[in-house]
Amino acid sequence: MLLLMMYLFRLCFVAASPYNLYYFEPNLTNIQFLLLVVTTIFTAASGYIINDIFDVEIDNINHPQKKIVGQYISEENAYNFYKITCIVGIVSTLALAFLTQNFRLSLIPILIMVILNFYAHTFKKQLIVGNFMIAICAAFVILLIALYESGHKTVESANTNYIRSGIMIAAFIYSLFAFLTTFLRELIKDIEDKEGDEQYDCKTIPIVFGIRNSKIISIVIVLILMSIILSFMLFFPILNMKIASIGIAIVLFFPLVLILFLIMKANTKSHFHYISILLKIIMLIGVLTMLYFSSGNGPYVFVQYLNYITKLF
Repeated sequence: MLLLMMYLFRLCFVAASPYNLYYFEPNLTNIQFLLLVVTTIFTAASGYIINDIFDVEIDNINHPQKKIVGQYISEENAYNFYKITCIVGIVSTLALAFLTQNFRLSLIPILIMVILNFYAHTFKKQLIVGNFMIAICAAFVILLIALYESGHKTVESANTNYIRSGIMIAAFIYSLFAFLTTFLRELIKDIEDKEGDEQYDCKTIPIVFGIRNSKIISIVIVLILMSIILSFMLFFPILNMKIASIGIAIVLFFPLVLILFLIMKANTKSHFHYISILLKIIMLIGVLTMLYFSSGNGPYVFVQYLNYITKLF
């Protein structure tokens, strides 16, 4: 998912072929972008591994059928894999830092690696903090690409600045979508895992506020997501993009209506597990919508969208 998300954003927003008409060149070369991808993938991998290591006992209760550490691989070997992923992630991000001379942005993946480590043994047991940290990390996957593209030291043409502005706006919208869907899915998973988490003194939202209130929070997040998608459904016809409006209604808006209904009706662990799977599918569909902008019209569309929203408020 991360690999697909990063390369689709690169191909559809940052390096779309029509930009050659305006002599637009991405700040990151193909090699530099590959290093960013490697850094991101291995940073995420390290987070998954360390999380599985610290979740051995909880997974015995919540997900015994999915348990890996202690069943398919020893804890010692898992730690060795964790060290390898950390080393590869750090080396690649340092290489990227020296190639781009952008040391501040290049340190972000290392910071995320540290956050994921703390999440595994501390943050995930704290109220809201764990959900927020994971959602922020997911959002930064796309936002980091745009941040690299926004920082250009030389004076550029108006067209180039326009394209870079559109890339940043698109990155913010997709990052917001990633943040909200990830936070929602983490919350649904917390409801699903409430039984096991309670036995290990976790302070997740369902444990502290109860399942009913957790469902209300979930419903609010779904409504926010639906509002964002609805704003695009109303905006696209203004640019004579009626097909796009109908398309996102079918693949995103109505599925979210279904999830809204399912959250209201859910009352068993299997119900919330099913919702979690559907949310992962919606996250994938959201990523795939980038393909619509592969023709190079993305920056223009998102700059106009920001103007449309600004006028509304």
